[in-house]
Amino acid sequence: MLIIGESLNGTIPYVGQAVKDRNEGFIKALAIEQVGCGAHMLDVNAGGISGRSEAEDLVWMVGLVQEVVSVPLVLDSSNPEALRAAIKIYKGPRPILSSVTGEQRNMEVMFPLALEYNAGLLALCMTEKGIPADIEGRLAVAQILVQRATAAGIRMEDIHLDPLVMTISADSTAGPTILGTLNRIRESYPQVGTICAPSNVSHGMPYRQLLNRTFVSLLIASGIKGLILDVRDRHIYSAILAAEALVGRDLYSRAYLKAYREGKLEK
Repeated sequence: MLIIGESLNGTIPYVGQAVKDRNEGFIKALAIEQVGCGAHMLDVNAGGISGRSEAEDLVWMVGLVQEVVSVPLVLDSSNPEALRAAIKIYKGPRPILSSVTGEQRNMEVMFPLALEYNAGLLALCMTEKGIPADIEGRLAVAQILVQRATAAGIRMEDIHLDPLVMTISADSTAGPTILGTLNRIRESYPQVGTICAPSNVSHGMPYRQLLNRTFVSLLIASGIKGLILDVRDRHIYSAILAAEALVGRDLYSRAYLKAYREGKLEK
């Protein structure tokens, strides 16, 4: 399971303020903390900060994070120019570029950028028309993304699809739609990765932690290959390790037992 720390995101108010203030110590400490809690990669996103140059802010954040951690990064922006600026100064292990969409203009920029810098791609199952409401609609977008990416020269194993988790408070079919889409992607494109942000499912609901960790277990049972989440939440981290052991993706439960011995599990 690929665990991606989500917390270096400018849309989070306290992170956005740290970016505005150029608080280097805060950004570095947040990167170190996430890796210490088990993140294999860190998502870095400088979007959502009004009145700012996203490209400049993303370059600043990436530069700081690289000074203190050695894990690869997910360079996350809907602005291709911000991604280009960030990847030019990136010096770490092979990154993933996010977020590609099924919009033609977006693909025309993002695919060559990924090839030029030998980066993986995280592609969202949406187009300029929005996010399809049902499984068939999202699978159709996934098909477009995979076909266009491979035609551009990107390898299947370098593509990661995000089926886009929606909130159950607004749509009671949001959970089944994601789980069904994951199953269909796995059947159609077994070499392609799947990554999503599970916490979106619980917005507006009470006991969000309970919903999130239960949903994580369902996602793992449906074959998800990567999760973008707050790895500092030990309950959800524990749920990941438990689910991986239960579905047979943790050989002899070694990761689960190691975390137990290190005192990292929560009941």
